[in-house]
Parts: sequence; structure tokens; C-alpha cells
Amino acid sequence: MVRPLQTCRLAAFSALVGMTFSFFSAPASAIDNSHNPALPQFQVGSSDLMLHNSVRAANLVQAVRDADAALATCDEAKWMTAMSRLDSASIMAELAISGPAGKIVVDADEEDEDAIDAYSAKRRAEWKAKCGKREATNSGTSFTAGGSLSVGQLSLPQQAFLGYEALGTLIQTLGVVNTEEDARVTAGSFDGSAHFADADVLGSNGLWTALGYVRTTANASIRVTNIDPAGSRLLIPGPLGGASGFSLASAGGLNVVTQADYEAHYEWDSFYAKAGLPFDCGEWLFMPFFGAAYTDQEQTSSFSGTIPGFGRNFAYNTMVDVETISPFVGFDAVRHFNGVSIHGGGMVSADFNDANGYDRLSFTGVADSQAMISQDDTSLGGRAWAGVTFGTPQSPFKLSLDASYVYVDNIPVVTRDGTNPSSLAFESADGILGTIRATFRF
Repeated sequence: MVRPLQTCRLAAFSALVGMTFSFFSAPASAIDNSHNPALPQFQVGSSDLMLHNSVRAANLVQAVRDADAALATCDEAKWMTAMSRLDSASIMAELAISGPAGKIVVDADEEDEDAIDAYSAKRRAEWKAKCGKREATNSGTSFTAGGSLSVGQLSLPQQAFLGYEALGTLIQTLGVVNTEEDARVTAGSFDGSAHFADADVLGSNGLWTALGYVRTTANASIRVTNIDPAGSRLLIPGPLGGASGFSLASAGGLNVVTQADYEAHYEWDSFYAKAGLPFDCGEWLFMPFFGAAYTDQEQTSSFSGTIPGFGRNFAYNTMVDVETISPFVGFDAVRHFNGVSIHGGGMVSADFNDANGYDRLSFTGVADSQAMISQDDTSLGGRAWAGVTFGTPQSPFKLSLDASYVYVDNIPVVTRDGTNPSSLAFESADGILGTIRATFRF
């Protein structure tokens, strides 16, 4: 059956493969039958097929090249076309035998028919040995299981703390300390998939489905020294706004924060299901896919400091849990070589986020104040990747190395304005990951 998307094959590449295959399969030297006119005189291309009729031989050159190219890539459509031309030439040679011709011509046409039939039988045996086995292996259902380990760096949004109030004007500047969050990221995943090769959906090479789990963690930390209001008042906004915060006068520099530490820990637990339709596009296998994921994201962070001039310490402690439902679509493209393949792809998701948590402030000698925070929002996410896999499609074990770019827009950020309770919003983050993956086929 000729699949609809097989028309995307690259003719130039197939021709090049055919010529290359023909070159390496050519005899060491062309056959020379000039000494005996009773023997075939005309070689068909670079094959070992010799014919008496020069026109017939010339007409079969392209068919031989197409057969070589089809055999090299197991292209069924091109193979059927090439063999049909060979069979037609054999039939025409047989018809010529019954025509008005002398004994020598009759013998020549009969020998051409036998030569074409023998050559066709040899090529069909080659196809069965190489491509017939592949077709049998690809039929039915196959299962794979795999796992991966990823490491990289994620650029997270800034978190802002503290503030100054200028003497005289009483102008307030909030968020004077911003944490640069370049976080170290590690991720591990487990997944299983099934390929139903006999399911012909929209002309595809079967149906592919997968279920998986991914756990990702990121950690960021920074130390800030000598936060000096330079004569202004030091503001420590409270989670409940107004009196839940603190304002410390300079008093000759007593309100300097000599040391502050920020730490943040992120965890993502994600479960997903997806399905794809692989299409054979010549040397490339192209697979669009779709699915949905559920992710539970938990962020815990703290910002604490020491104010020796007042003999006080402060600490913000925040926890936010974000539950996300993400339908997604994407594609993967694979090209196979000898025992190795390259691949690349991308996906985009619509993320429906529901966040809840708390923001707490501790200050020496005063009871803690705490505000509950929540936010619902819809955002977009995406991922792009490229890599190399060692192993053939039928290998029981394969190893892959990937590099990927990740973008999300649902990282929780807390805002404290000193007047209103703490509020929650979502901001973006992106990063680069390197991944090593092992896959087992059953």
C-alpha cells in the first residue's frame, strides 16, 4: 500500500542512494562479449544483467537504479514500480518470440526473457531478506520502557524584599533587594510506551502511546551583605500589610542589615499521557503527538537577615503549591543511519494553574504574622530538543543524549507593598538541560 505521506520522499536523495548502491555493487570490470555475437552484448547499467536487445537494455537502466535505491531504503512504493518495469520487459521479450523473426532473433529474445526473470528473482530474494524481515518485525505491537536523568540550569524570576523610606519626603522604595535566581536543576523520569504497528490511522505507520512520570528539582541560594539604607528608614513589609511590618530608623546607621540569606527549593512532580502518529517521510520519520499532563509544583523559600544595631533578626518564609493541568501538542522527527539516529522536536502547552500557599514574617520579640495567598491563571509553556540515539529501531537497548530548552510561565512570585496583604502572581522561567536516556524494547 502506498501511504499518502510517502510523497514527501526526496527524489534527489533516493537517486543518490541508488547510484551509490549501484556503484558498490558493480562488477569489478564490465562483461565483454564482443568475441561471440551469440552471447548477450549489452549490460544494463552497472548491474550484472546482460541482454541481446540494446533498446530493451537501455529502457531497463532506470528500473535497475530504482530497484537499488528502493532496496537501500526499503521503499515499497519505488520497489513495486521498479519490479513492474522489469516484469513488463520480460513479457515484451516473450511476445517478441512469437513474432515474425529468424531463428537467431527468437533465441535472443528468449534468452533476454530468461535473463530478466533470473535477475528479477534474485532481486526479489534480496528484498525478502532485507526488507521483508523488517516488515515482519514492524508488524504487530511492540513495547518499550525507559528512564532518563537530566541536569542543567534554570533562570527563575527575581523575588524582591525590604524597602527604604527617605527622611523628609517619606517616599518609599520597595523591593530594594532582588534575588538573582540561577537555579541548579536535576530531573529524573520513567516511562512506558506501546507502538501498535497494525493501526493505520490517517495513513500513519501505526499508533504510538506513552505514559510517564517526571520529577524535577531546582535549588537557588544567595547571600547579601551590608544592606545599608544610607540614612533612610529600613522597611520590612509585613504579610498582612500595615502594622504587620516594621520600620527602623537609621539612628546613625543602626538599621544596616549586615547579612541576609536567601534560599529557594522547587519541586515538580508531573504525570503525563500522550499519543502520536508516526509517518514515513523518506529518510525521516515524522511524528506529531498530543496529550495532557498533571503537575504538582511546590516552592519553599526563605529570606532572613540580621540587624545587629537593633539586636533583631527577621525571616520571611513562603510556601506555594501550584497544581497545573496542561494539554499539549508537539512533534518529533527522527532520521536513522547505520546503528545511530538523530532526532529533534518541540511542543507547546496551555497550562491551567491553581496556586495556594502562605507568606510568613518572623521578627525578634514579636509574634509571627502570616497571610494566606492564592492565584488562578492560564499560561503557556514550551520545550524544544535535539539529540542522538545509539541503536537501531529494533535494538533491545538504546542510549540517547539530548539537549533541550525549556520555557514555563507559571513560577509563583510574592509581592509585598507594605500596605496590602501579600499577593501572588506568576512569572516566566527558562533554562537548558542535558539528558542521558536508556530505552529497553520488548
